[in-house]
Amino acid sequence: MSNLKFNQDNFKKVLIKFLDNTSDKQNQNTTALTMGPGYYFWYSSIYLANVIEEIIADPKLGKLFSWKELGELILSLIGKGKAADKKNEQIFENILKQITKSPNKFFCIIPFHGINLTKSYPIGNVTLYPASEKQSVLNKNVSSDLRGKIMDSLTDHQNFATVSVDAVIEAGAIETALSEVKSALNILKFLMNTPTSIYQIGVGKQNQTMFDNEFVAVTNDRGTTQHPFQYMPTPASLSDIQQPGKDYITRIGKIQSKIYTSQKIVPLERGLANATSLIAESLNYEEPNIQLTQLMSAIEALVEQKTFVQGITDQVCERSALLLGKDLISRKKIYSKLTSLYGKRSNLSHGDTAVVTHYDVVYLWEIARNLCFYFQLNFDKFIDSNKQEKKKLKTYLLDLRFEINRDSGAK
Repeated sequence: MSNLKFNQDNFKKVLIKFLDNTSDKQNQNTTALTMGPGYYFWYSSIYLANVIEEIIADPKLGKLFSWKELGELILSLIGKGKAADKKNEQIFENILKQITKSPNKFFCIIPFHGINLTKSYPIGNVTLYPASEKQSVLNKNVSSDLRGKIMDSLTDHQNFATVSVDAVIEAGAIETALSEVKSALNILKFLMNTPTSIYQIGVGKQNQTMFDNEFVAVTNDRGTTQHPFQYMPTPASLSDIQQPGKDYITRIGKIQSKIYTSQKIVPLERGLANATSLIAESLNYEEPNIQLTQLMSAIEALVEQKTFVQGITDQVCERSALLLGKDLISRKKIYSKLTSLYGKRSNLSHGDTAVVTHYDVVYLWEIARNLCFYFQLNFDKFIDSNKQEKKKLKTYLLDLRFEINRDSGAK
């Protein structure tokens, strides 16, 4: 058994509850049926979800499994235990042994699209490769008897990413690897996409043309009009990334590596990583309402302080204005605009209507992105421990506010 820390008591409690509510006949507490060699039984999908959640929610153990395959594994182990007339305590011990055993190391290869590169490009624990390096990478990392199968799965023109992950079952390795590669690509999308020019960057194969996602408008007097989704017609080029973008990639890549390996991270690191992903993913949506919500969440991840007694709207809007504004006039403009946009989000959250425009999205995207760069450039100035969440930021903003009040009073 590995040295993973896991709350066995809670897991046992929810597992025994699940087992006690299984039955060979359907009843009001059972919603699904499973069967295998020598067994079949009805069970509660909700109770099974509770069992799985105990594992997935664990910060270390949860990264070793895929939700779906973990459920299938647990049902299979329970079924085999029932077929062998095992008691619930014995079934629990067997499942516990299986899920806490030492994981295997998987070398994962994930094809991606939308980026031109001529050499390997590391981002945290992920490395991006051009298609031309396929053979050399496989020769170095994959045994000869498996190499042929992988060669056939990657086309000669398809770029790919590699990442090594720990997992107990293969599906868990794939799911974790996909998550890590998507996070790495999100950093590039954050840097290279804008609300009006979006590169089609992602895992797997790209749409054959930029017109694969298109919309049709019909008028009786003018016929039809086809409008493609707003992807750029060419891939992004990593050579276009300049400073401070290069340093940003290094910073967020390191943070994501720490998150994957369950190393301790502080609020500023967590906020930057979350905001980067939220900003990158916000441009994947066509609906301005969703984009507004995503970008607001990104801003909150950077400046909101839960231990600070102030309304969230005033706190977030004021802090953003103080940090990004150059003078009193510009700060008031930022505060006023953000307050107005928060009002729109509040209306949407409470079931009211609000007109969110493309220009609202562009404005929020600029604010959120500029805050990310601000904290990257001033990282050492604002980094705090988990016990003093954003204390340095609070102190700096209070000093800045009092200085502004003093200067305006002197006039």
